Amino acid sequence: MTNYIFSPEGEIREGQIYPLLYHIYKNNISGVLAIKTENYEKKIFIRDRRIIFASSDQKMDTFSEYLLNKQLITREIYTTATQYMAKNKKRFGRALIELGYFSYDQIWTWIPAHLISIVYSLFNIKYGAYRFIEQHEDEMNIENIVLDLDILCVIVEAIRHFKSDSFLKKQFESITTLYPTIPNTDLLPDVHFKPYEVHIFNIVRRESVLTKILEKSELLENDTLRLLFLFMVMEVISMEKHEHVTPTPLRENENNTVNRSGAFASFEEALKYYNGKYELIYRVMMKEIGPICMSILHKSIEDIMENLPTYLRKIQLKSDGTILEEPILKSLWYNDFDQHIGDFLRGLEEILYTEIFAVRKHLGLEYEQQVLKWIKGIGN
Repeated sequence: MTNYIFSPEGEIREGQIYPLLYHIYKNNISGVLAIKTENYEKKIFIRDRRIIFASSDQKMDTFSEYLLNKQLITREIYTTATQYMAKNKKRFGRALIELGYFSYDQIWTWIPAHLISIVYSLFNIKYGAYRFIEQHEDEMNIENIVLDLDILCVIVEAIRHFKSDSFLKKQFESITTLYPTIPNTDLLPDVHFKPYEVHIFNIVRRESVLTKILEKSELLENDTLRLLFLFMVMEVISMEKHEHVTPTPLRENENNTVNRSGAFASFEEALKYYNGKYELIYRVMMKEIGPICMSILHKSIEDIMENLPTYLRKIQLKSDGTILEEPILKSLWYNDFDQHIGDFLRGLEEILYTEIFAVRKHLGLEYEQQVLKWIKGIGN
């Protein structure tokens, strides 16, 4: 991967949005990033290293289509609200409130979720053109309901779900060595890494040859390359060797409990332990936004399904937010406990992490921090 050179406008191809956004983050530039393809134009509004709004002129990105596709409204409600909106010159969200279909809590939950979906859709762009317009806050024409997304956290989460193996292989085809960079801990305050992500970084601290890094990694090759790409975008590793470098420390998730594998005597005991945490998250979300939280939790788990062990890919959530135990344990009965408990716990940890991320997206950072404190004490 060649060194990134920032330009305020130009072509953008697959994967190039990551270093572009990191440059904006690193240099704390405020303004509007617009990306245009032959089919649509999408924009994200940035202030103080955070994404505060997003917009799209693509029909499928309207709020009404979003609610319909997520099955949060029926086709009948969609039609009724659309007609009411046109007749009374109201916006779709306002129409839902006036017609009695949505509460204020639901509107304030699903509009940010809709905006977030537009943000993450930018990472799927294969080819287009971009332009960045520096603007002050008072020059930005945004709505009343806004976002508060740390750009670096968005980059990390997007690369975690980046699936283009051909792109990753191409990025590393001319790279033979990688090294930790000069520390810049001020740019990494809010990012919490998973244990296996820290594992890859720690290998780079000890081993510089790419083939050796791949050999020593406990992850699949493409997953290892994806994390190396992430660390290069974040400039915590590079192709250039720096003398006398103390590597930038990476913080693990505060909710990590994978190292507790030795504390469990059975799959059933481990699942019960995690179910206590899932139930707590459900209760918090249920109290704040009501039954719609179950749809949020279902969607969060669906988004990471491919990353889970096969025996966790058909999980069912009970009415209290916990995982239905019987189907999981039945599919595990023939697996050796000592051999598979590590993967089992990593899968449960992945589910826990994505639910905590859902708390942050829909309730905010303060709720996430409180939930982290509460679940950390469960079973300890």
